[in-house]
Amino acid sequence: MEPDKFRESRQAINRLFENLNVLIEQNAVDASRECCQEAQTQLDRLIPLADNEVQERSVKNLGLKIKHLLSLINKIKVKKGSASGIEKIGVIPVEWDEDRIKQLSSVFLKKVSANMGNDLNASVCFDTTGKGVRPSYQIRFGNKDTTTFSGSAHKPREKALSGGSHKISRPFSCMAIDSALNAR
Repeated sequence: MEPDKFRESRQAINRLFENLNVLIEQNAVDASRECCQEAQTQLDRLIPLADNEVQERSVKNLGLKIKHLLSLINKIKVKKGSASGIEKIGVIPVEWDEDRIKQLSSVFLKKVSANMGNDLNASVCFDTTGKGVRPSYQIRFGNKDTTTFSGSAHKPREKALSGGSHKISRPFSCMAIDSALNAR
């Protein structure tokens, strides 16, 4: 291949490598892989055109550079959402209504009712995250005190249900809980 054209092709690949280094520093996995694929494609076109020892050595060095950059791409750690902070995309919140409450186990409902006590003015709100099998819940008593309970152990928790109105169901009266229990 003519030396000037070979140099232009090699420089174009090196510019892709520079872009690739920036993408790797930014932890952009997908964009890095696309850029690396483009560099590999250009190198694959250049390899058969290398017709002397200098050009063959240059092509070999470019190949080694691609392998090195590909290993750096594979080491990029993708950030995952934590269970305590970042809301998961695509997760549908549980819609709580009387019919949904009736689907809870009778053992679960009995424990919720027991935690509400004999307070006829008490109401309960359920957590809308998770699968809705043993949701955490928050009881607001007639005297305006609020207690949050773990859905699995039915023990009081120190922290209230988080996330505002979109992560907590509407309140249900103790009569709604009793009605769900009696429907069994």
